[in-house]
Amino acid sequence: MAASFEKSAVDEYVINLINSVFGDNVKNISKVKEVYEKYVDTKTSLESKLSLASSEVPTEIENALRNAEAVKQEIQCLGKQKESLHKEIQDHVSTLQPVVEEMTKLTHKIQELEKLSKYLSCIVRVDELSSEIQNSLLIENVTKSVSIFQKLTSLYTTLHSSQCINLVSFAKETMLFWYKILRDKIAREFEDVLKLLNWPLIVTTIKTPPVNNPVETREKMDHLFKQLLQLQLPNSLNYEGQTSSAGVAHILGLKPPILPLQLMLKSMRKRFKYHFYGKKQTNDLGKPEWYFTQVLSWIRDHRDFLDQRIQPLFNEAGRQSIDAKLEFMRGVVSLVIEKLDSDLPDLMYDEHKFSHLVDEALLFDRELRMSYGYPSSYPSSLHVLTEGLAFDKWISVEKKFAIEKLDFMMSSSTAWKSQYKDIADIDEMKVPECGESFMTLMLTITDRYKSLPHPAHKIQFLDLQLELLEDFRIRLVQVMKDVTHSPLGDRYCAILNTTYYISEVLREWSELVFFVQLQYYKTQFQNQSRISGNQPKSQHSVSMDRSNFVDAMETSDLDESSLPLESTVFEDMIQLFDRMRHDMLKTIVYHVFTDVEARIKPYRDARWLALPSQKDVVLGLSTSACEMLLVLKDHLLEVGQKISKPLFTSFWEKLAEKLNRLIYEEVILPNHFNEGGSAQLQFDMTRNLFPLFGEYTQRPESYFRDVKEACILLNLKLGSALLLNEVLTKSSQKTKKSDKSNDSDAKGALHEFSLTVRSLAVRVLKQPTEDGEKAKYRECYHRIKPMGPILNTAYTQYHSDEEECFISTLNM
Repeated sequence: MAASFEKSAVDEYVINLINSVFGDNVKNISKVKEVYEKYVDTKTSLESKLSLASSEVPTEIENALRNAEAVKQEIQCLGKQKESLHKEIQDHVSTLQPVVEEMTKLTHKIQELEKLSKYLSCIVRVDELSSEIQNSLLIENVTKSVSIFQKLTSLYTTLHSSQCINLVSFAKETMLFWYKILRDKIAREFEDVLKLLNWPLIVTTIKTPPVNNPVETREKMDHLFKQLLQLQLPNSLNYEGQTSSAGVAHILGLKPPILPLQLMLKSMRKRFKYHFYGKKQTNDLGKPEWYFTQVLSWIRDHRDFLDQRIQPLFNEAGRQSIDAKLEFMRGVVSLVIEKLDSDLPDLMYDEHKFSHLVDEALLFDRELRMSYGYPSSYPSSLHVLTEGLAFDKWISVEKKFAIEKLDFMMSSSTAWKSQYKDIADIDEMKVPECGESFMTLMLTITDRYKSLPHPAHKIQFLDLQLELLEDFRIRLVQVMKDVTHSPLGDRYCAILNTTYYISEVLREWSELVFFVQLQYYKTQFQNQSRISGNQPKSQHSVSMDRSNFVDAMETSDLDESSLPLESTVFEDMIQLFDRMRHDMLKTIVYHVFTDVEARIKPYRDARWLALPSQKDVVLGLSTSACEMLLVLKDHLLEVGQKISKPLFTSFWEKLAEKLNRLIYEEVILPNHFNEGGSAQLQFDMTRNLFPLFGEYTQRPESYFRDVKEACILLNLKLGSALLLNEVLTKSSQKTKKSDKSNDSDAKGALHEFSLTVRSLAVRVLKQPTEDGEKAKYRECYHRIKPMGPILNTAYTQYHSDEEECFISTLNM
C-alpha cells in the first residue's frame, strides 16, 4: 500500500512538472529535447556522486575504528598507572601521617607562643610608656610626658579593634590614668595663666589690674594651650570627664568643645551656674532673656581674642579645621541648652512664661546665627524646644494665642477699616485692619518656625497656619452672610478686599523657595506614610511620625526636577479664597446691574422710529437715559472707592459685559430706528455711556462690541446696508458649499465698516429701521442678482447717490 502511495505521488509530481513546462501550448513540444538532456545530465551527476561516496566511506570508517582502538588501549594503560600511583601515595601518606600530626601540634604551639609574645610585648609596651611618662613627670618634663602620652593613645587606637578584651581594658585604664594626671597638672598651670591674663574678658566698671610680664605670660599660655591640644583622647573613647552635662546627652550632636577651650570655659560655667541656678534673684523663670543676653555678651566680648590669639595656635598645631570662635560658641551655647533642659519641666504649666521663653529663644537663635555666624547644623536652644513634650506644648500655645489674637482682631471696632485709607498710594489694596493684622500674624508664625532644625517640625507649623487660614475664612464667610443684603456696604467690600489680599499674598508665598521645599518634604512624608500603610487623615492634618519622616528624608535627595511644581502648600486655601472672592464680586456686579436694569425701561420704550433727523436738531443725551446713566455713574464711583483696584477692574469689565448684552437685547433688537433714532442711540452710547468707562480704559468701546457695531450698522446709509446685507447673505449660503471666495468677500465687507461679528450684522440689518420706502427695498431685496466681485466697483461708482443706484439695480 505504501508502494502504491509513493507511485501515485511520483506520478502526480511528473504530471505537474510536465504541465508546468509545456502548458497548454502545442508549440512547447519543441522543448522536449532540451528537457530530456537536462534531466539526463542531472541523473549522470547524481550517479557519479553516489559511486564516489560508496568507494570512499568504507575507507574512512576503517581508519576511525583503528584510531578508536589505539585510544582505548592508551586509556587502559593510563588507568593502570593511576592505580599504581594512588597506591604509592596512600602508602606514603600513611608513613608520613605521624610526622604531620606532630608538626601540626608544634605549629599550633608556635602560633600560641607568638600570640602570647605579642600580647606580652603590648603589655610591656604599655608598661614602658607608663614608666616613661612617670619618669618624665618626676623630672617635671611635662612636654615629654605629653609626647609619650600621644604614643600611648596611638597604641590604644591600634588595639581598640582587638578581641583581647583584657588587654584593651588595661591599655584604656592606663591611658585614662595618665590622661587625668596630665590634664589636671597642665590645667592648673593653664588656669593660673588665664587668671594672670584677666580671663574671662568681662566688661565691668571696675578697672582690672595690668598683666605682669605680658609677653612671658602669653608665651606660657601658648605653650600650655598646645600641650592641651596634644592631650586628646581618641574619638572612639567616651570619657565621662569630657562630657559637659549628662542631662542633655539626649540632644543629638551636643559634644563638648576641645580640651583647652573646655578649661577656658570653666570659669564661665561657674559664673553661669552661680547666677542662673539655685535661689539667686537672677534665676527667674520669667526672665530667660537674662541668661540669653549674658551668653551673647560673652561671645561678643571674646570673639576678637579668639580670632587673634587662639586661632593661630590651632593653625600652628596643624588643626586648621578647628574654628576657635565656633568651638567657644558651641561651649557657651551648651550652657543655654542645659539651662533650658533644666527649666522646661517647670515652665510647661505656665503658658505665658513658656511663650515668653519661646520668643526669647527664637531671638537668641536668630542673633546667634545672623550676627555671629553660628552654623545651622550646630545644636542650639531650638533643639531643646523641638524635643517631645516641649514641642507639643509649643504648638498648643502657638495655636491658642493665635486664636486669641484672631478673636481680638475680629471684635475690634476698627476691624473693617483700612489703616491707610488717607494715603492713596499705600491704600491701593484697601485691606481692612483685620486682614492686614491676620497676614502679619501668619508672617510672624512663619518667621518663628523658619529656622527650626527639622522639616517635620516646620510641616507641623505649616499645618497650623493652614488651620488658622481656614478658621479665618470661615469667620469671613459668617460675617459676609450677615451683610449680604447690602453688597455695596463698607463691611461687605472690606471682606471682598480681604479675600483678594490673602489669596495674592499666599500666591507670592507659594513661589518662595522655603515653601517649595516644604511642599517637597510634605509630599515625601505623605508618600512614605502611604507605603507604610499609615495614610494621613487629610491634606492639612499630617500626623508627624518622626521616625518615618526621617527615613523618607534620608532616602531621598532634594532634586529640583522632583519638586511638585503642579501644586503648592497653599493651593487649596487659594482656591477657597478665590471662589469666595468670585462669588462676592458676582454679587456686587449683579446688584449694580439690577439697579441699572430697573431704570432702562423708559430708554427702551423711547420712540426711536419718530425722532427727528440730526440735521434738524442738536443732539444731546436722551432724557430717558439720564437716570440710568446717573445711577451707573454713582455706582462706579462708589464701588471704585470701596474695593481694591484689581478687583474694581474685574468689576467694571463684568458689568460692562452685562450692560452690553442688556442694551443690545433690550433696546436695539426689539426697537425700530429711523435716521434720527439711530443717530441719537449712537450719541448716547459713544458720548455718554462709553466715556463713563473711559476713566478706566483707553478703549471703552471694545467692552461694548455688540452695542458699538449695532450703532455702526444702524447709521449706515441705505445703499451700504443693502450691499452689506447681500454680501453676508451670499456668504452664509455659500458657506455650506465651502466657497472661500464669498467668505473672504464677507470678511472684507465687515472689515470695511469696522465690524467683527457677522451674526450680529446679519441680525441688525434684518431689523426694520424706518418708513415703507426702505421696507420696500428689504422686501424685494431677495430678488437682487448675485453681484460678486463688481460689488466694490458699483459701490465706488455710485457712492454719491447710492439710493438711486440700488433702485435702478432693483428695477433691472
